Amino acid sequence: MFSLDNFISDSLAASKASDPVAALMALLRETVGDVDALLSALPETADDETLIHASDILTIYDIKLPPGILYPPHNHRMRVVIGFYEGCETNLIYKPGADGGPGADGGLKQVDRLDFQAPTVAMFEREVVHAITNYSATTSRAIHYYLGDLLEVERQLWNPATGQKMTFNNDDYFGFATSNQ
Repeated sequence: MFSLDNFISDSLAASKASDPVAALMALLRETVGDVDALLSALPETADDETLIHASDILTIYDIKLPPGILYPPHNHRMRVVIGFYEGCETNLIYKPGADGGPGADGGLKQVDRLDFQAPTVAMFEREVVHAITNYSATTSRAIHYYLGDLLEVERQLWNPATGQKMTFNNDDYFGFATSNQ
């Protein structure tokens, strides 16, 4: 039987493997393959982001992505492994300009678009800058592994209206969210 405590223990063990990304991806493939068991073990909450575990080596979130919202470009400054288990999500990938600020030589340029349909597992490298959205009519859900302490790392957020780079904080992140229409 799937238990959240066992999942956290297995995740921590995988994060200490010689190839933590491969180990975490394998664990998430198995986990998202049994959605009913996963859902029965996850805490029920109305929150879009539920912290499951945080430590120096691994942060785990269960994230719900409602339809119609475009969250602003941001980075995580650590590798991320995501197991999508319900719905679909689109990631818009950006490349920062020379100075990371607004203007012809700075700001962000969209360089890719990645669409994920559950069940699937994906990985993002340490310096990826992305915006996320859900173009479908239903909420998507995914387990996110951050290979480090996401709550303590200094990372960046870009104002979508001005292109200005700033220190990430949740108030601005949610405040800059707009419609994806």
